[in-house]
Amino acid sequence: MTEELNEELNELDALAMFVAAHAQPDPRTGDREPIWFISFAGGSGLQHHALTEPIPRVDEALLEDMHTKGLISIDYSGRGNLKITPTPFGRGVTEACVRVNNPDLIADVGPLVEAALFQAEADNPLAWPAVRPVLAALRLYWQMGGFSQHGIQLFALPAALPDEYSTLFASTIQALVNGGYLAASGELSAVFADDRGRKSRLPGEVVITEKAHTILDGWPGAAPDELVDNLLAVLAVTAAHESDPVRKSRLEALAATIKEVGVSITSEVIAKVVTGGLM
Repeated sequence: MTEELNEELNELDALAMFVAAHAQPDPRTGDREPIWFISFAGGSGLQHHALTEPIPRVDEALLEDMHTKGLISIDYSGRGNLKITPTPFGRGVTEACVRVNNPDLIADVGPLVEAALFQAEADNPLAWPAVRPVLAALRLYWQMGGFSQHGIQLFALPAALPDEYSTLFASTIQALVNGGYLAASGELSAVFADDRGRKSRLPGEVVITEKAHTILDGWPGAAPDELVDNLLAVLAVTAAHESDPVRKSRLEALAATIKEVGVSITSEVIAKVVTGGLM
């Protein structure tokens, strides 16, 4: 094999090649066959009926790493040659790669863009009143996209946001994951850079947790103080979008009253309402 045919693959590309080849049955037997890694004088190479020239190069160290991570199984019984089979986990990783690297949006991102702009203009963009609209918009995007069992694929979203908001978006996703409102799904993540060169990491997929549904939809189980914080967040967003100055003033006054009374006292009142403690 000549040198130009032996461009070395990275781990995910090699896995995708193994999965695609292994899925094609041998035309003689009708069975799926492992991929052979053959060592010979002066080098090594892959052999399989579904691999066509030029066959990319992989080395044994890469295969060992993939085996350790559970992406492939290796049969060492071939007299120094290796038989490679992608594992169910490895096939799942390849399927996830296809999903998360799809640049197509699954639904309208208008509400998410609006929420991101509102968040960026807040005095504290990582406070709950600023973050909650982003969570609600993400959940709406997932709903409009068809309730994917795999959750929300994030890699396509930064391109839909103004460049200056991509770093804040990634920080918000991480905060929502840390807070239990989103859960990272799978092992994939990627680093994105904004127009200033600032880098941030995003998980490939996230799922909406029960805690998020509890807060957004009033499912049973939310603590009274969480309900108060959620009420203040909703009031802040509603007031910001209210065009009637009288209604806007009333909403702001209601939020100010709740803050003046205090979250703890308001929480006690809400707890009594929820449990039927008020006469």
